[in-house]
Amino acid sequence: MADRRPQFVSMLMARGGAVVMGVLASVVVARALPPEGRGTYYMAVTVATTAMALGHLSVEQAQTAMWPEKGRRTSLDANSVPLGLLVGTAAAVVAIGLGLVFQGRGNLPGFPLLATACVGVPLGVGVLYGTNIALLRDRSRAAARATLASAVVQCLCLVVLGVTRHLTVGTVVIVWVLSFAVSLAVLVAAGGVSVGWPDVRLAKATCVNGVRFHAGTVAAYLLLRSDVFLLNSLGGRREVGVYTLAVTLSDLSRLTVDVCAQVTLSRQSGHDVRDSAVVTARIVRFMLLLGLVSGATTVTAVSVLVIPLYGHAYAEAATVVAWLVPGILLLSAGRPLSIFLLRMRSSRIVVLPSLIALVVNVGLNVVLIPLWGAVGCAVASTVAYTVVVIFQVTYFSRMSGVSWKCLLPTGAETARVTMEVRRRCRELNLGRVA
Repeated sequence: MADRRPQFVSMLMARGGAVVMGVLASVVVARALPPEGRGTYYMAVTVATTAMALGHLSVEQAQTAMWPEKGRRTSLDANSVPLGLLVGTAAAVVAIGLGLVFQGRGNLPGFPLLATACVGVPLGVGVLYGTNIALLRDRSRAAARATLASAVVQCLCLVVLGVTRHLTVGTVVIVWVLSFAVSLAVLVAAGGVSVGWPDVRLAKATCVNGVRFHAGTVAAYLLLRSDVFLLNSLGGRREVGVYTLAVTLSDLSRLTVDVCAQVTLSRQSGHDVRDSAVVTARIVRFMLLLGLVSGATTVTAVSVLVIPLYGHAYAEAATVVAWLVPGILLLSAGRPLSIFLLRMRSSRIVVLPSLIALVVNVGLNVVLIPLWGAVGCAVASTVAYTVVVIFQVTYFSRMSGVSWKCLLPTGAETARVTMEVRRRCRELNLGRVA
């Protein structure tokens, strides 16, 4: 993986910058809005992101499954943004209609706020399709620039609004929508994805192929977000505000792991099945090591900094983070396994794990939220994420012939990473002395 280091470093720096911007933005929002206000904003955004997840038809998975067919790559590229805007618009219209039907129920925010958030749905689906194509084309730097530009614009807008005392729930949602527009514009301008005349026949075939995997995608998304809706109904908006902050902070632990998965995506797609299985196992081992280091760092940092940065109202978020991080890291480290399983083009092995884990998650949330609130949500999520990974490992071993033990880091790999971490720490200490 030595040839991937420049891309990994550049993308990690871009994603790291985006994370810094995101943390600063979350501090600004938390200081300007109480937990109830953050919960209201986050519920509006969650409705919009749910529309994206339920309405994008898993086209990006179909793109990945069809990418090894080299004759289709140019058309898949040209189709991605127009198809994303079209599919996203349809999803937004459905979401707005459902928002009208369910107004006043389930503790949902007001309709104007929901409609504003849904404006971002077509842009978000376009970014999703386009980013996937950029990664498949091995243009991760363009994807990184788009992510960083979006985060910078969002952070600057929120800081300005906070300083001028114009930061409200509504303006936060508007800035969220604007961030998708910036990301899509930069992605196209940086050459990550091309915009051309769509190939209608291939667009239909891509959607049909995507729908085969879509039940699994929907279940996977609901696995990640159904707890927010359940917590909103069973615990209230304050619990949602604390929990969603914890989710944001927990995602810091997956930064290096996700970057590794994105940079190595083209390596998994460019080999025959046997070679791809070997590469996948190597990537998973490396990602597990990264996850252990980043997870321990995140939990420690959050426990120390959450009260000074966000205030005593969000103190419980530290405990929630400690319960969330193990499951999030396991799920992230299993991402290469899901990419490998997509090559098999069997919807069952992609859909079934997420469906079973979703049932587990909902059942545990119904039981644990009344008992432990946001902490119960975190426990349920980690258990459910672990169920998904167990299924992925089982299917991977069965279909590739690679033992599950090959997915665990070896002693030599662990020692090498440990020595590197110690060396970096010594360099930091020398820098402080200097």
